[in-house]
Amino acid sequence: MGNDSHKLIKKLYDLGLTEREAKLYLTLLEKKSFTALELQQIAKIPRTKIYEVLQKMIGRGICTQRSLGREKIYEAVEPEVALNRIIKKSETEFLESLEDKKDIATNLIKTLIPKYDENKENFNPLEFIEIFKSKDQIQKKYLQMLDETNKELLTFNKGPYVCDNSSRLNEQQKHETELLLRGGVCRNIYEVHELIKHEWLMEYINDQINHGQQAKVIDFLPIKMIISDSEIVSFPLPQTIGTSTDITLVFIKHRQLAAASKMLFNYLWEQARDFKEVVGELNTTITIANN
Repeated sequence: MGNDSHKLIKKLYDLGLTEREAKLYLTLLEKKSFTALELQQIAKIPRTKIYEVLQKMIGRGICTQRSLGREKIYEAVEPEVALNRIIKKSETEFLESLEDKKDIATNLIKTLIPKYDENKENFNPLEFIEIFKSKDQIQKKYLQMLDETNKELLTFNKGPYVCDNSSRLNEQQKHETELLLRGGVCRNIYEVHELIKHEWLMEYINDQINHGQQAKVIDFLPIKMIISDSEIVSFPLPQTIGTSTDITLVFIKHRQLAAASKMLFNYLWEQARDFKEVVGELNTTITIANN
């Protein structure tokens, strides 16, 4: 059997025929009619199987059987008719299977809905809260928050910071810039003493303002806080015991909490002063002090 025959058998197999049916059909196309013995010898199908395969092909409508004296003769049905019959049968079987699955799904829905409703009553009040402790985990979660924010990110920005190295800082800048470029709003409030304490922070804010961040400065922020799209609030809480600078990040998806947190943010935003104005005053003070 040549390569062309193997390819044709493969295509007929893909169409829904068995390998033996495909071999027999291609053999039947080689002349007008065959006996079962001739087909068995040419197609190399065991004698015990040849009649079984032929009867299935007759049932599919791709082969016919007629009697010539005592001999049974087999002929191929014209390819266009035969293959369209296969497609039609496959379509019918698919639709029947689909209807069966719809019936099963309908019955399952009736069974499963009460179970679902029953379990909804067992509400876990902590299921919308996530807690992260390592700086690597917090960095990853914060970047995810930036990527998933569509409209607005509000931040009370104060230390201790997760971005305690240039790599983390650059990652945060990149993801925040992407948020700004896709039309998102970033409003940040910083503590004035943080600007004096961290030289890198001043440079970071200037860069982000150039990309569209809105920045203000206030004397004191009560907490470090991030609000995403008025529905997610993150509180990176510093340790209160000892002198550790470790942070625990509490990530809460809760619209009412987000709404209350946004009210606090907007109140302090109105109290805060423009970043460039404050920086100008700081630079003047430093210049006078140096003189």
